[in-house]
Amino acid sequence: MALNHSGNTDFGGGHYGLNLIWSASQSISGNYSDITATLQISAYGGYSIVANATKYGHITIDGQQFDFSAVVGTLKASNSPKTLATATKRVYHNADGSKYLYASASFALNATLSGSWVGTISTAADYSIDTIPRASSISTPNFTVGDNVTVSISRASSSFTHSIQLDVGGVAIKTASGVGASHTWTFTEADVKRIYAAMGSATSGAVVLWCNTYSGSTLVGDAKGTATCYQVGNSTLQTAPTFVVGDSRTYAVNRLRGSVTHTLQLYAGSTLVRTATGVGASYTVDLTAAEIAKVYALGTSVAMKMVCTAYHYGRNIGTSQQTGTASAPPVSSITSKPDHTIGGGYTVSISRSRNAVSHTLRLYVAGKQIKEIGGVATSYAWTPTATEIAAEYAATPNSNTAAAQATIWCYHYGKLIGTATASGTATVNPTAAAPVFAGYSFADIRPETVALTGDDQILVAGESTLKVTIPAAQAASSTTSATIKQYILYCGGATASAAYSASDVAIQLAGASSGSIRVAAVDSRGNQTVVERLASLVAYTPPRVTQMQLRRDNNVDNKTKLAVKGVWWPGNFGASDNSLASTYQYKATSAEQYTDGGAVSIAITGGEWAFEGYLPGDLGAGGFDFQKSFSVMLSATDALNTATSVGIIDRGIPTMHLDKGGVGIGKIRASGALDVAGVIITEGSEVYHPGNKPTTEQLGAMPSSAKVELLDETRSYNLDDYWMPGQTILVRQSVAASGKVANCPSKSAGIVHVEGSSILIMQAYIETAGGAIYSRYRAIGGSTTEWVGPSGIQSGSNSNGSWTKWPDGTMASYGVVTSQSVPAHSTIGITGQSILFPVGFLAPPSMTITVLADTVGEFSAKLGGVNATLWWGSVTNNSDYARVTPVHWHAIGRWK
Repeated sequence: MALNHSGNTDFGGGHYGLNLIWSASQSISGNYSDITATLQISAYGGYSIVANATKYGHITIDGQQFDFSAVVGTLKASNSPKTLATATKRVYHNADGSKYLYASASFALNATLSGSWVGTISTAADYSIDTIPRASSISTPNFTVGDNVTVSISRASSSFTHSIQLDVGGVAIKTASGVGASHTWTFTEADVKRIYAAMGSATSGAVVLWCNTYSGSTLVGDAKGTATCYQVGNSTLQTAPTFVVGDSRTYAVNRLRGSVTHTLQLYAGSTLVRTATGVGASYTVDLTAAEIAKVYALGTSVAMKMVCTAYHYGRNIGTSQQTGTASAPPVSSITSKPDHTIGGGYTVSISRSRNAVSHTLRLYVAGKQIKEIGGVATSYAWTPTATEIAAEYAATPNSNTAAAQATIWCYHYGKLIGTATASGTATVNPTAAAPVFAGYSFADIRPETVALTGDDQILVAGESTLKVTIPAAQAASSTTSATIKQYILYCGGATASAAYSASDVAIQLAGASSGSIRVAAVDSRGNQTVVERLASLVAYTPPRVTQMQLRRDNNVDNKTKLAVKGVWWPGNFGASDNSLASTYQYKATSAEQYTDGGAVSIAITGGEWAFEGYLPGDLGAGGFDFQKSFSVMLSATDALNTATSVGIIDRGIPTMHLDKGGVGIGKIRASGALDVAGVIITEGSEVYHPGNKPTTEQLGAMPSSAKVELLDETRSYNLDDYWMPGQTILVRQSVAASGKVANCPSKSAGIVHVEGSSILIMQAYIETAGGAIYSRYRAIGGSTTEWVGPSGIQSGSNSNGSWTKWPDGTMASYGVVTSQSVPAHSTIGITGQSILFPVGFLAPPSMTITVLADTVGEFSAKLGGVNATLWWGSVTNNSDYARVTPVHWHAIGRWK
């Protein structure tokens, strides 16, 4: 198809041509084309036409012939083509705008060209003219039911108007007229419902658009378009039904169109709890008490389901759902402890997560319920009644403390959601719950002390036997549900006890040492009521031997001197004075029985006594056989007690005896420079036996060059350098104490004497102050023995304690001190000050202290510190009452 076309016919051997050319201008509104056709003649190459005569022809357009006449004249290629004629005709198109054009022409040339005759020439230019648009086209995209629909119309002329109609499933839904290039339809609820009715149960429908095109009032044509409409997509429930029962919960729904509404159904398990209709994009649920009851009927943690059904103008377009869990609120907690003193009450503080939670509070002591309170919110202040106080005491009859417990039962809309407990301690006030105890009577029941005092209400310290009687009429009792267990008698740091009885109870305590008599009634909780009575006290102390020493004259003679000292109490008991006498007994240490030695004439000065003099022995006034050792027991007796002390008299045979002539070993020297009694051994070999006397050459003699040397502080020494027989070395006190003398057996001043022979040499060290003798030996060409010290052991005592000294420098010291009153459950110093040793040590000793209480499990002692002269420490009392207690101490160290 075209709006112009041509047709050509060559003639004259192809050297000439006749060409018909036409063009069309169209009227869309008139549905016609105006055709202009032109007939031309041409010469090609070097050919020409000379025809000056008038020639005739015609042009035919769409069946109409147009005649013409023309003169060709001279026609050459250079001036070709030559127009012969033009014709114009209006050609109407078919109703659909199509048209096939028939165009032809003929020309009677009637001339001879290049020797050939050419008559009439014909040509044609038939062709289809471009179709003139007629009816407009209509279209719209697919759409969702309920949405606005805009149709687009493609029209051939802007003057065209249209009548349009929208059908769904063959049902006319919307129409419009006078429409130009587009139109938008909006749909009413009725429109939507008609569409859904036309769709049936399908989720989409076939849409047909009808379009009639008008030019003015003339119908140009009609057309149709198609599309698909779709049901609105289903909504999606966004929120899961997971919530705390009673809390507000908002559910969000994602819907595709605002015209979509929903029905929400909330289920607890399979039980429908709530239905909500007409819901848009969100819905908030606040459950009613009845609805909460439906949830709690299934438990405190319930599987929930929310079903969302979507509707579009009444049409069910689908469902969605979410699942979750409905849980009870967290169980409340108790933020306070039920610690309290019985009778005082306390406040229970509660932390709850929701105001709708209420509580039933139960209070317990030792597992027994004391009180129940309902409807508690966040706190409860308990002030116990007398009945409740009595119930608390009854719950703990055997202890001053008991487990206290506060428990809450948590309810939410009547549903028990859990319990919580707080634990603490219920404490009995020992003062408020102490036993009721009136009194008792007492007496000294020891005949000896009563005879001395003349009154059983007077006590002799440490000697009287105290008897306390609690009459049945004055028996202790408890007003707080405890039972009376025992009575304890306290006197001077000592205790005695007796079990409780409804009858008369008597307690005896020997050696009562205080005028303060305290009797405690002790109940099953350990609480005490103490009643004190004051008795007259005789401040008696037993006699003691504080120092005793036995010594032979010259350490070897028969005559033996006793030096003894002691203390006693020289007072009046009330009915008589105290008196003191002393006697002694003796025996050989190997004997079993002592022999009475007679009275000792002690000298008494106030509270001290002493004696120093020779004792008659197995030799009578001559003393004690020097070849034996003896045990002497001295006694000092007053009105109530006897103090004894035992001493040892060593044999008179010395380990070593020195005189001007020489040394005796194991005997008094009789002859010779070295007089030995017994076998001489060195390095395991016998070098001398009494039955095999050595020769003169073996014994040798003391050289005339023997000398005396004084050791001073100018330098250091070593006694291993002094083995020349006959040497005498003088050691000053300052030198001995300074440690400048190596291998010296003593820190005291002394004389070293060296004696010996070619076989054996001896060193003797004699202390100048005490006379103690040390000795050691060296065999010629052999080793040196250890120093052997004196055999005497010293001991004694004073008000600070007792001690024992050994010759090697070891000293043990010991004693007992009585603590000050230690309060219950407390720690204090033993006496409140440092405690002196009876004799000082050379350096701080090793020391232990031990409590001697009758209930050691509740008492302990701890050493605080110690130096060479004193020590200090503390006592801990874990019992429920104040006490004084004796503490034994023991120390071991060096005295030299």
